[in-house]
Amino acid sequence: MAAPRARPTFDLSVALSAREVMARITAHLDRESESVAPVMIREQIVELVPHPSAVHLWSPQLRLELREDDGRTHIRARFAPHPHVWTLYLAIHAVGAFGTLGAGVFGLSQHLVGQSPWALWALPISPVLAAFVWALAFVGQGMGSEQMYALRRFVDTALATSEGRDFELRHPLDP
Repeated sequence: MAAPRARPTFDLSVALSAREVMARITAHLDRESESVAPVMIREQIVELVPHPSAVHLWSPQLRLELREDDGRTHIRARFAPHPHVWTLYLAIHAVGAFGTLGAGVFGLSQHLVGQSPWALWALPISPVLAAFVWALAFVGQGMGSEQMYALRRFVDTALATSEGRDFELRHPLDP
């Protein structure tokens, strides 16, 4: 079993052109407008979110990046939190890292001048903060798991054909 990831990804390979994939996704968005909404649709990038009425702080976004190669379109899909949430996640890690660096430098400076290096007591705070934020990310991911499955199902359904699936499917937690 693979370790959990803060931003799970999955890959699809479709026997369609990127233009056909975009057309299928756009057509499916018209049919499923009550459950999924687009955030951005560009030439080879699509970002999808749950319908705005169902969006919460922990709601995921699904970013699809299309790349054509050998007559197939390879789709790299990544689940992520809203950019504001992701920025806060990274900012908390950065504050912890800079706080640790500052405490380490200050504590070593205290030690070098012969004072008691009490600032070194702050060093264990950063790993605890990082572990807490990391665990909090997975709590949010668990709370948004139904929406993640709905977004994944949307993509699977949009790319399905009348004969069934015409793409290779890999489990979202596979590397």
